[in-house]
Amino acid sequence: MSEGRRPSTARSGRPEPVEGRRLLTAAYAAAGAALFVYVVRRAGVAEIVAGIREVGWGLAAILALAGARFILRAACWRLCMPPHARLPFDGTLAAFLAGDAVGNVTPLGLLASEPTKIFLVRHHLATRDSVASLALENLIYAVSVGLVVMAGLLVVLATVPMPGVWQAAFVAALVATAGGGVFAVRLLRGTWDDRQGRRPRWRERLAGVRLAVMGFSAEHMPRLWRALALDGLFHTLAILEIFLTLWWLSGRMPTLAQAIIFESLNRLVTIAFKFVPFRIGVDEALSGAAAPLLALNPAAGVTLAVVRKVRNLFWTGIGLAIIAAHPVRAGRPTGPGGNAPAPQP
Repeated sequence: MSEGRRPSTARSGRPEPVEGRRLLTAAYAAAGAALFVYVVRRAGVAEIVAGIREVGWGLAAILALAGARFILRAACWRLCMPPHARLPFDGTLAAFLAGDAVGNVTPLGLLASEPTKIFLVRHHLATRDSVASLALENLIYAVSVGLVVMAGLLVVLATVPMPGVWQAAFVAALVATAGGGVFAVRLLRGTWDDRQGRRPRWRERLAGVRLAVMGFSAEHMPRLWRALALDGLFHTLAILEIFLTLWWLSGRMPTLAQAIIFESLNRLVTIAFKFVPFRIGVDEALSGAAAPLLALNPAAGVTLAVVRKVRNLFWTGIGLAIIAAHPVRAGRPTGPGGNAPAPQP
């Protein structure tokens, strides 16, 4: 090695500059807090307070159900990590909450949330493993979302009277959802033809993640089935939350079909409008429009969306607080190869 080149701190074992990481954490927290305040003001403080009053003490149950769902998603991520991973569950949950918060307050969605999770677990989990496990967890979650959307479409076709044209549109949407699943499976098998020559560098990295995901899936299939089951429980709790919220808002018990359809709509809105922080305005408009089709007052649909926004704001605040409180450690982070730093005395 020439004298003019210095070894990288990550490979030489020297601690990373603490000040730089402290500034990065502070920047994350400050930007998130500013966006959080902006979103609250855009949503309307009066509207948020009115939504809280509508459900009363039921809001505590709604927040608890949301917290339970975060625990389930964190458990799914943990199942997608190598069995030897040394990341404790509380660290997994904290990273998941923080990543979700960043994804909510910015228009970047997964492009912001997943790097945040990787950053927060870097001292316990190799970057290669965190990237592959998050890719796998998101893939399993996408499968569960697709199943929920298909269930919602089937319930709509079975319970909601509509013209033939609309029925055909819903059938087409059902077929498109199933087709999307088939296309995703094809992507997992790889699309690059070796006769085209060497892959571009970005495709090599993507192929590395894909191969890691496929290899882990082949070796630990029972863990993936457990993760899918937990995602199923995640959606069950989401449907229960909607069921209870509609009950508290209308004063009468809703049907299970109404709750399933609203949850399916919620998943579609989240996917289609992830670039809109907290889906401000979009969620209220679509939920209000869907309510009359389900024999509900439009105001109930709008308030349902507002209560959901209150819940999201609460847990986003928790996630941003986790980022602000994230300790800045002097030990070097876990490297791409999985070598964790020695425990500090």
